[in-house]
Amino acid sequence: MKKVVVTGAKGGTGVSIVRVLREAGYQVLGVDLKPCAFWEQDYRQLDLEEGAGVHDALAGADAIVHFGSLPTDSWTSWEAAYRNLAVGGYHVLQAAANLRINRVVLASSPMIYGEYDRVPYLPIDEETPKLPDGIYGAVKQNLETLARHYARWHGLAIAALRPQRIVYEGSYEWRFRKFTENDVAAADSLWSYIDARDVATACLAWLQSDCTGFEAFKVAADDVCVTTPTRKLLAQHYPKIADLRGELSQREGLVSCAKLKQMLGWKPMHRWQSMAAESEAQGYSKTPPVR
Repeated sequence: MKKVVVTGAKGGTGVSIVRVLREAGYQVLGVDLKPCAFWEQDYRQLDLEEGAGVHDALAGADAIVHFGSLPTDSWTSWEAAYRNLAVGGYHVLQAAANLRINRVVLASSPMIYGEYDRVPYLPIDEETPKLPDGIYGAVKQNLETLARHYARWHGLAIAALRPQRIVYEGSYEWRFRKFTENDVAAADSLWSYIDARDVATACLAWLQSDCTGFEAFKVAADDVCVTTPTRKLLAQHYPKIADLRGELSQREGLVSCAKLKQMLGWKPMHRWQSMAAESEAQGYSKTPPVR
């Protein structure tokens, strides 16, 4: 049984990653800043800015899935965000190199692209120009560059995933429903989204692949999160973008995951309509769960 360390294991996406990997037969050690309950045997509380602790936690692992960073730079100062993202990411990469952990997944971000009204074409893909508007996107872009060099220097196989707005399991009502109720709410994200379970299967696909070197992948659902046809959305909200690639006559998504599908055989399984049905079947609550 191969051992995988998952950073950010108690985060909204991390819990899905841990569960999916365990169901696939991996031994998983979860790492997070949040305290450890006394019954949790496969978990360690850890600050990724502490390099020695990261090195110790990763010893003996066969792979790393690194989702242990702040989800935004709006909760802290830019300096704190930079340390969390850059130093934590560096420690993970350096430990992987030192310990010869050859397969790594890094959480990158769509914020590396900046505002979507500046992109030259749609749907966006891995080659879309990177013009981050803040420290978060800039550091994620820099971490991808660093990962590319680590892959070259040490023979590591590293995937950087750029997931769109992630819908955590059980969070549809309080986190995502509002983006499906009108055409304006999610316009700034191209009406794109991805279920945390589909992010988890993308991580699994990389771990199970024989791909080498560094690769970046977009991760998103295949549709937009509203009922309005895509072409009509674009005419109303992005009229200046003339280079539209594809028919886009129905409700096709504006984030291309063709590379991820072709290289790793991945496909998204959870659409927002099915999330809504699951929520209603479970007796949804419109307030966040207490954690």
